[in-house]
Amino acid sequence: MKFLRIKCKGIFNSFRQYDFQTYHRTYPLPLKTTIGGMLGSALGISPQEVNDKWLINDRFLMGIVGESEGKANDLWQIRKYENKQMMAFEKGIADAPYKTAVIMRELLYDSSFILYLTFLNDLDFQMIHDKLINPEWALSLGREDELIKISDLDIISLEKQKNLSYKNTVVPLDLSVIEYKINFSNNSGKNYSKNLLEEAPQILKIPIAFNYDDNTNERVAIEFKIFSFISNLEINLPNEMGYYDETLNLAFQIF
Repeated sequence: MKFLRIKCKGIFNSFRQYDFQTYHRTYPLPLKTTIGGMLGSALGISPQEVNDKWLINDRFLMGIVGESEGKANDLWQIRKYENKQMMAFEKGIADAPYKTAVIMRELLYDSSFILYLTFLNDLDFQMIHDKLINPEWALSLGREDELIKISDLDIISLEKQKNLSYKNTVVPLDLSVIEYKINFSNNSGKNYSKNLLEEAPQILKIPIAFNYDDNTNERVAIEFKIFSFISNLEINLPNEMGYYDETLNLAFQIF
């Protein structure tokens, strides 16, 4: 299969978990909706157009491998405008038309990502390749100011293989019900915690498609899927198919 392989780095990036409110916890890696947003910036199109033309119809599939050097927390104070509060302000009962609230945003620091994109239409390979070199808007992963720098863009071919070992990636599988093995020998001396509960795969339910309200432009998740995030602790999936990049010694699955 043909892939567009993208190497990129970011200083601070965050990928908010949809079910966290006042504490915005981040996923360890960006998923398809976030990568779609990056492609939308390259193409100069809106998030709704990305959703309708690229995500819902699976116009592209992706795999990813990446890691970060650490985490930080970003503290915000926000203003919440509510009808009740604004009416109270207009009547002179409240001092301001808004309420304040504090939100904590978890950030990944000094992240490196390798993206593998494949497209249904061969013409999209060259179009996206060219637009990533000369994007319409600044490229980011996460919020719009969480910029990334692309260091390499290559079009490569990889064959699907079985019995691969994975680390620092995400797979579209529920590893709570699928057989896997931990490669302790391959993790000797590596940078991972001795607490296996911390290093075990994170299994999360994630929105993968949305509907947009024509009046408010508010988006609502309409489809969810289970994904498993694999950390520094390498695991082997003996019965699952994936792709192996021999040049970089990396394995991944696409979704």
